[in-house]
Amino acid sequence: MNFIRLKIILGYLGFLPFAFFTILPMIFGEVLAIWSLQILSIYGGIILSFLAGMTWGWPEKESNNYNLLIGISFSLSGFLIILLAESFLIYSMIINFFSFPLFYLFEKKRGLFFKNEDYEKLRLYLTSGVSGCFLFGFLNFF
Repeated sequence: MNFIRLKIILGYLGFLPFAFFTILPMIFGEVLAIWSLQILSIYGGIILSFLAGMTWGWPEKESNNYNLLIGISFSLSGFLIILLAESFLIYSMIINFFSFPLFYLFEKKRGLFFKNEDYEKLRLYLTSGVSGCFLFGFLNFF
């Protein structure tokens, strides 16, 4: 199995928790809603930090100080999301909702992997799905 194919499979598997924790409150009602949305938000913060951390490994010709600082900013946003999820869930959800598309645009403009059309489609679909999960969870609960 080639590297890009494996990334595609793992990417879609990584989307499953987003979908699960978005749908969970609809199945079990408000009893699990806060808990589920907190886990959704924390998971989003972890994934955002992971994605942004990959900018550290970009080849030198693809990277520069500006790209590294932007990547670190997104990693710190992921950390902020995790910190806010417990007491300020609404803000955590909003930051998640905006951070994923913004990071997608940043990476698409500068990222090495976007030269592969399959990976570019994967990231577009996953970013849209993840942002949709945060929007759907936000609209259904708040």
